[in-house]
Amino acid sequence: MRLSSFLDMVRHISLNTLYQWCKEDSFRLIFKNAGTLLSGNMVAWILGLATFAITARILGPTQFGILVLITTYVTIVDQLLHFQSWQALIKYGAEALARKSDDDFKTIVKFCTLIDVATAILGTVVAIVAVSWVGRWLAWESETVLMAALYSFVILFNINGTPTGILRLFNRFRLFAVQNIITATIKFIGILILLFIGADMWSVLILWMATTIISQLLLLGLGWRELHKQGFEEIHKVPIRGISTQYPRIWGFVLTTNLNSSIKMTVRELDTIIVGSIAGVEGAGMFKIAKQIAAIPAMISDPLYQVIYPELSRLWARGNIKNFKKLIVRSGLVAGGGATIIWLGVILFGSFFIQLVFGAEFTAAQPVLVWYMLAMVIAIYGFPLQPAILSMGHPKATFWVHLCSAIAYFPLLFIFVKWMGLIGAGIAYVCYYLLWTCIMIGLERKFLKEKTLVTLEGSI
Repeated sequence: MRLSSFLDMVRHISLNTLYQWCKEDSFRLIFKNAGTLLSGNMVAWILGLATFAITARILGPTQFGILVLITTYVTIVDQLLHFQSWQALIKYGAEALARKSDDDFKTIVKFCTLIDVATAILGTVVAIVAVSWVGRWLAWESETVLMAALYSFVILFNINGTPTGILRLFNRFRLFAVQNIITATIKFIGILILLFIGADMWSVLILWMATTIISQLLLLGLGWRELHKQGFEEIHKVPIRGISTQYPRIWGFVLTTNLNSSIKMTVRELDTIIVGSIAGVEGAGMFKIAKQIAAIPAMISDPLYQVIYPELSRLWARGNIKNFKKLIVRSGLVAGGGATIIWLGVILFGSFFIQLVFGAEFTAAQPVLVWYMLAMVIAIYGFPLQPAILSMGHPKATFWVHLCSAIAYFPLLFIFVKWMGLIGAGIAYVCYYLLWTCIMIGLERKFLKEKTLVTLEGSI
């Protein structure tokens, strides 16, 4: 899409236009479900930010930075090895449900569950084994290495990819909001208790570990409860031996979506480790605060991403290309517009907010926050692109886009942080999402054009 065409489109979006969009069933359903998730995410984010701020005040910049690096390390290992089984469940499960084939659906559920269990065990082992090497690279003390090894056990309980897919497939998005609020509340109450009794680093780490495990187990229970409510029993008895024959592309889909998510997650998390290795643990702490506040716009796009993917998959499967394209453009513009307003507020009041919530010693996070949030705004305008291309059946294309963008990002990150300090991390992130968005727009237009040509040829 040309810039002039985009600007012309934005100019003609009036309140009446938005009202007309919201009258359409698919658009209304998307934002209804996203609104449910957003309400839960908003409450959870406020509680999470308060927990984050109290933690920073309890530990101080140095120990807070150490905690950030420990949790970031474990998250990286977890996400690198944890397959995004929910995406396969939505794609192949939706097709099975459309065929009214209960046995096929249960086969997909069992397959995805086994993947979750295997990757959780593997991730835990890798995290514990690799922590000594990472500790030497980051010059961690032996106690910090021990803390990271203990925290690695949270990976063992991350078997919720399948429950996540189940809840999304059956439009039970309200349960995600419930889960987020419950776990955020427990964590907030826990950190308040630690604040009053006087806590050390170990106490805070154990609290974060316990609440993470509770969150994962709660989601697991909600997902399987919903599966039974839908009438799918005795999943364990369904054979999966011939699944590769029945679904020849399923392993390719699972592996590719995992690589996609791994690269995207690496960009989001590994940068904290890199910043910490260059700017020290305090720099990592400042950067994490900027990322935590910059998650405000992501609260708009993340719920939308979760609900738009199943809807786009359904529209594409039905051949409803017109509504498919409209949903992509409209959801991106609405979400991006909201994110832009938030970004402008951060420019004006970000420094005051950081000082009020975290304390004066953390105000150095403001400059990088402005740039990092700008990158998030760009990402949110383009958030429908990845689920759209996945719905079209081109997961490998999104993988290569993420890979190329990441290859460009990390050298820029290293150079910019060395050259400009902490603010360079935010500028590098803007470059990453500009590149990613431009390539994804080009691919989306290419695949839509190919689909249109095939449809025209079939009608002749």
